[in-house]
Amino acid sequence: MSFDLSDQENLELVKTQYSTYISSTNFNLFQKMYDYYKGNTDAMANYKMITDRSNLKVNLNYIKKFIKEEVSYSVGNPIIYESRSSNKNFIDDIDYILGSWPSNHDSDLMKYLLIFAEVYELYYIDEDGDFNSKIIKPTEGFGFINNDGDLVFFINIRTDVITQKQFLDVYTDDFIYHFDTQFNQSEAPTNNIFGKVPVSVGQLTFETTDDSLYKDLKGLQDAYETNLSDISNEISDFRNAYLKFIGAQIEKDQAKEMKAMGIIQMPEGGNAEWLIKNINDLFIQNTLDRYEDKMYQIACHINANEKMQSNTSSLALRARLNSLENKCSLNEGAHKDILKNRIKFLCKFLSIKQNKTYDPKDIKIKYTANIPQDDLMMAQIFSQTPEGTISKQTARAQFTFVDNPVKEGQLCEQEQQEELNMTEPIHQGV
Repeated sequence: MSFDLSDQENLELVKTQYSTYISSTNFNLFQKMYDYYKGNTDAMANYKMITDRSNLKVNLNYIKKFIKEEVSYSVGNPIIYESRSSNKNFIDDIDYILGSWPSNHDSDLMKYLLIFAEVYELYYIDEDGDFNSKIIKPTEGFGFINNDGDLVFFINIRTDVITQKQFLDVYTDDFIYHFDTQFNQSEAPTNNIFGKVPVSVGQLTFETTDDSLYKDLKGLQDAYETNLSDISNEISDFRNAYLKFIGAQIEKDQAKEMKAMGIIQMPEGGNAEWLIKNINDLFIQNTLDRYEDKMYQIACHINANEKMQSNTSSLALRARLNSLENKCSLNEGAHKDILKNRIKFLCKFLSIKQNKTYDPKDIKIKYTANIPQDDLMMAQIFSQTPEGTISKQTARAQFTFVDNPVKEGQLCEQEQQEELNMTEPIHQGV
């Protein structure tokens, strides 16, 4: 059933959902999550200043560090699309279309998915008639999903770069409606050629924001930055050292002369010593180390700066990555769901624009972890594997330097054919 905004009841539903969303605690929470990724933490904003003393604020962004590590681990290497039916034309079309997209599109998609625990990918036909997409953060739009799990409409909140005014694009199955923030029509509705709301909804887990790095680490991040700033200011305040005189007095001119010459002449029974604060540096260091260690534990990351034994085996090193690998596998699952839906809309585009019919379920999406791998060991395994056990395409896909196993197979066949042509005898006429 079409969701038509010319129906006043439907339009009122859109208005209600929009006003509820932008005034909700979740909308403000998304902005706070993005602030923490950018390093604008509560610890920095609310740091207690002391008059006439050092007031350094030390920002150390572990949330950004962990997100970047997970993004690099999962999508640092190109994502591989494989056809279950070995349809080379399908793979070629996917590579050709997605090859024109920004190189960091998939990594940015994963980044925002980890920052907000949800993200949207909007599909459209660009000015050149090509299939394209745009990442929509939860601070820039939201979708309304019914009880059946279907996306009924999607609202994209966009800002005009010249006037800085905000406008709303409401995507439905049939049309794209254009309004200002008061729901006055700013442009005539645009036809939606896809026949469905052209948006993929990415959700990290069912708990969304409650299962995010921000939720897990915010308190530790604030405590770490506050304590690190405090001790940094204690160290800086040591510049304002006081010289204590016992049994002696000194005039202002004498103090200047003493400072210039570096000599103090004390009366009998007099003494001078520095007045310093006794700081328990071991207690402070243990506290900071404890905060840091807890952040690494909760985030399921490893501290690469920790010293290890020189004879640690490669298997033991890989075992340390086990928790991170398991976590990244879950991240990849949520990311893959977006890509599956992307392939569906890409197939719709190819059907409409090029009259090509493909089955989206034919595509298998593969992620390659961005960690050092032993390609030599993999080659030795294949050389010792009985013929016919593993297909050549599967074997090619295991090597880190092969981005497209299907294309690599085509190149091998082409080279073999060229070599065969060169070795054929040349027959000359009599």
